[in-house]
Amino acid sequence: MTRLAAWVLAVITALVWLMPAAPARAKEPPCNEARKDCVVEDDSGGSSDSDSGDSDSAATEKVTPDCNALGVAEVGPVGVTLADLGIDDPAHEGWVRVVCTHLGEDWWAWMDPGAAAESIARTLLARLQLQPIKIGWTPLGADSMGYVGVPTWLWVDDPSRVTWGPATIRAGGVSLTARAESVTWSMGTGDQVRCANKGTVWAKGMGAGPSPTCGYTYQQQGSYRVTATAHWVARWSGYGRSGEMPLNVSQERTLEVGEIQVIVNR
Repeated sequence: MTRLAAWVLAVITALVWLMPAAPARAKEPPCNEARKDCVVEDDSGGSSDSDSGDSDSAATEKVTPDCNALGVAEVGPVGVTLADLGIDDPAHEGWVRVVCTHLGEDWWAWMDPGAAAESIARTLLARLQLQPIKIGWTPLGADSMGYVGVPTWLWVDDPSRVTWGPATIRAGGVSLTARAESVTWSMGTGDQVRCANKGTVWAKGMGAGPSPTCGYTYQQQGSYRVTATAHWVARWSGYGRSGEMPLNVSQERTLEVGEIQVIVNR
């Protein structure tokens, strides 16, 4: 590149930075608990929804990642392309334009398709705002006490889109679906129970036997801090690329375990 061409490119870049787009703050996408998905609007202005098969459509919102989160060094106003600026840059052929937020305003940035897709996927995963599961166990009741030798049933109480999934979100040419695939229960004794399911909810009349899917039996009385860690996997695809992102979300609760005393009268 000649000095004159380099100087022209520098001037154009400076002008680009001085031409911000109209302010547009990103909003959280509306999420439908019944459909277990979020519906967002992609950068082309077209709406897209989940693969739920439900014909009902929710209002759309634009998801705009932060430019710094994408790790880009240069951004420009929305609606301006390299061709508009008269720049012929073969080194960036095939790259994609990503809309992001910089200093509270919408800008665009050129990125490699693979890097762009993964960066957008990470932003979408954060937008889902996944939450810890609500711990369910026997005995029922907030102040109830477990007993030594009596099986404790473990389950995910009232699972939802954000505590168990699946949760689907799309934007910027990338689609992502996240779901919890297992739970590790740290029982406060040093023991762990890994359950590849939500567990079975205990109800009156089901007896004091062990859970058919997920449970633990304490051998000593005491106060135990139980941690339930849901293991999520978010699978994404876009721009001809795909990948997976693991995510762990934990919740804690204390269980009091006592002993059943047997008194024998002679």
